Amino acid sequence: MKKMNKQSLVAVGLLGFISLTTEVMAMPMFATQTGMDCTACHIQHIERLNKFGRKFLASGMTMSQKFTDANSSGSDINPSVMFKSIYEKTDNKPSESGVVKATTVTNDGILSVPRTAALFVGGRVTNNFGALVNLSYKSQNDNSISGKMVYAQEIEDGYMGLAAYSTADFGPFSGMEIYNSGLYKPFRTFDIRRLSNALQATEIGTGAATGLQAYFDKDGALADGDHVFATVGMYAQGQDNNQMDLTSNMIPFARIAYEYPLGSYNVILGGFIIKGGETVSSTSSLSIERETYGMDFMVEGYIGDKSATLTMSKVFKNEVTYTGIGAGSSKDLDNIDNEAFSVGGEVNLAPGFGVKLAYLTMNDLYAYSNTKHINVKDLDNAITVGMDYSFKYYLPMKLTVEHSWAKPSRSDIEDYRDFLISFNMLF
Repeated sequence: MKKMNKQSLVAVGLLGFISLTTEVMAMPMFATQTGMDCTACHIQHIERLNKFGRKFLASGMTMSQKFTDANSSGSDINPSVMFKSIYEKTDNKPSESGVVKATTVTNDGILSVPRTAALFVGGRVTNNFGALVNLSYKSQNDNSISGKMVYAQEIEDGYMGLAAYSTADFGPFSGMEIYNSGLYKPFRTFDIRRLSNALQATEIGTGAATGLQAYFDKDGALADGDHVFATVGMYAQGQDNNQMDLTSNMIPFARIAYEYPLGSYNVILGGFIIKGGETVSSTSSLSIERETYGMDFMVEGYIGDKSATLTMSKVFKNEVTYTGIGAGSSKDLDNIDNEAFSVGGEVNLAPGFGVKLAYLTMNDLYAYSNTKHINVKDLDNAITVGMDYSFKYYLPMKLTVEHSWAKPSRSDIEDYRDFLISFNMLF
């Protein structure tokens, strides 16, 4: 990592072109497998799935140009490598006690080249099984291994299946989530995710998780042109038993979304719930109890000939409580109690070039024992603007520039800002 002053900012654009992503999902391995360009599966830019991209994911990643016979048992496994480099600078960003510290690493600007580098290997294993393994290097976090195996059975106009997964960072819905609301970390609009997306700000759609999901995905379920996606499952927070016993801390969750075309627009309304676990005594093994529920709303379509999307998310309740030996001993084991709302949209002014805007409010309800921490995370509002430029120069690439202005609810905490440039490349 390198610190940069303001005069160094001009160099970021040049350095970006020799660096490069990880969270993008338009992986060339799938373009090779399907025989299609990345734009066949993605809307606006390479993280966000369109209707065909969602169907490919629901198929368990089993669609392949190699096999015209749906019952063929052949495999189609391919690799992809991805890099993500980021320059980020913050102004007046408060600590957990509300104090602005001179030691905050992003005060003077920080350039990570790369921020993340990842190797993906996966695709079709057989006609009913798909798999994906991700090995990631992260400059600011521990290196990680994530993966999932999906069994998908084709039904009339859709799929039903079962996904087993373990992820280091993408949250409890990592087994099978197909929409772009941020419930699954990669499928979001902004890199400055905690100031633009309610599902990321409340830490619902992120974090380590190991679980099992059953899902149902069908076109024309209730009416012509509509679509239903539903999933239920259980997950444990983490990938191993180092902090807590995973098998003793499985939490049920469910998610449903209904998609319906209205004129030239595609409207999606969804909801989710995560609820389970128990509290224990201070001398018992570490345990988690969680109650989380919310909804999301999306619109996809065109304004004239310009591709446009709108996403709204509301977290009604997100309460996570740790009890037992080790509770509160690390940031990952801190209690959470919050709610949030966000709305954002993006319009592509030209193919591959989009401008975007988001608004977020957040209320941290947790009663901290240290009163200095109370309401520090509360935001009257946060406004984030940005642009994405997706292009292909031998390889798929994306340049993103974003800026956030955050207004805390506490009068003694100054407004703060976050500026970010990222450059993504994959091959």
